[in-house]
Amino acid sequence: MILLLPLIFALLGTVLVLGFRDRRVATRAALAIGALEIASLSALVWQVHRQGPQQLGRYLRADGLSSFFLMNIAFIFGLVLVYASGYLRHIPEGRFSSPRWFYALVFLFLFTMVSVCLSANLGLLWIMMEGTTLASALLVGFYNTEGAVEAGWKYLIVCTVGIAFALFGTIVLYLAAVQAGMNPAAALDWVSLMDAVPRMGFDPHLVKLAFVFVIVGYGTKIGFVPMHSWLPDAHAEAPTPISALLSAVLLNCAMYAVMRYEVIVSHATGPAFPHTLLLIFGLLSMVVAGLLILVQRNLKRLLAYSSVEHMGIIAIGLGLGGPLGLFGALLHTFNHSVAKSLLFFSAGNVRHNFGTLRMDSISGMSRTLPQTSAALVVGSLAIVGLPPFGLFISEFAILSEAFGQARFLVVGLFLVMLSVVFGGFAFHLLRLLGGEPAGVPSSPKLIPSEYAVMGIAAFCLLVFGARIPHLFGVFLQEAIAVMR
Repeated sequence: MILLLPLIFALLGTVLVLGFRDRRVATRAALAIGALEIASLSALVWQVHRQGPQQLGRYLRADGLSSFFLMNIAFIFGLVLVYASGYLRHIPEGRFSSPRWFYALVFLFLFTMVSVCLSANLGLLWIMMEGTTLASALLVGFYNTEGAVEAGWKYLIVCTVGIAFALFGTIVLYLAAVQAGMNPAAALDWVSLMDAVPRMGFDPHLVKLAFVFVIVGYGTKIGFVPMHSWLPDAHAEAPTPISALLSAVLLNCAMYAVMRYEVIVSHATGPAFPHTLLLIFGLLSMVVAGLLILVQRNLKRLLAYSSVEHMGIIAIGLGLGGPLGLFGALLHTFNHSVAKSLLFFSAGNVRHNFGTLRMDSISGMSRTLPQTSAALVVGSLAIVGLPPFGLFISEFAILSEAFGQARFLVVGLFLVMLSVVFGGFAFHLLRLLGGEPAGVPSSPKLIPSEYAVMGIAAFCLLVFGARIPHLFGVFLQEAIAVMR
């Protein structure tokens, strides 16, 4: 039951919230069900920590790697839900633009993302990854403007095509497993594959072909360059809480899928091939996104390209491997999620007060929106990897692994692009904060729900920059143990 409860509560939220037409009642119901969802996820994470992997039948399973990502989902979902309770007061009632539809779709989106992390079968994992696209497409186009609808369709089409590549990769891996002598009923079960790979001679050419299609397919959802074209449009047009979920949770879920395959392929063919592919996509994403950050004019598109860059950093950590590489990559998934949530929450306040996210139309924020400006500064300093914030620790760990392996090309490109991104964020931030104020904000002070979530996110970034909490470190080591 502990594996089923998070899924049950998410579906319950989807159905129940639709029954409340009153805005306040729908919000309170969503918060209550969300609290149950977070409690069930926390209980599952603790159960895995105390008793080891949990399995229900052939299709649901949670181990150290699953629980690490579920912990991330629970934390970010809690922040997003509280922030959305205040954010939705700005949205007028409409056919779909209402709190009950918003929360119902959010819970459905949550159901698919939790299912990805609980899938014991790689086929079910693929189905749930496709489900994340279908569940969130309406949320991307939630405002029902021309730009939002176009972004929603682009997101749906590009990601569906990408996921089709992942399906082909899954089929090829299944074929390799069956040819090696595995029982067809267990040929997509992750535990069975991990047990069979050392004993059976999987065709290395088929396994490598499978990973190529998988990394292109799931890499589309991650936002790897050159499959990233949907990501800036979707993040820019979606409501701010959804932009935070897309960047801080959905991209991590797709990265989680790649991690599952990478472990299998490394055991079947050796780590050189999958690690090389991850390094290529990681460096390419980091370089292209870093350069595009310099020329952005929309604040949320700027944050979207930052997400592409940081997914590249995580891929570099995985591609390097080793204890510090894996430690840095997994820690970076959490640090990036928290920092990007803080930045998107700040961007939502900017849009509400100025009616636009075009950075050339905004100036003097430090005087007109001091609280939001402070949050934007903290989030920007964290996201570019400066101390004393958490992302500095994870990026330093990845760089240390690269130095230890004498990967000086990786080190050089990594440091150059970090400098470029720092310069880009500094340039855009100074333009937003300085100068004469452009317009009068409609509500310059943060409301309690915004104070709470933005304060928690900023505090978390500072804490993880000073010292990683012991229990979190234990969960992180348990996830690394699964990867190794």
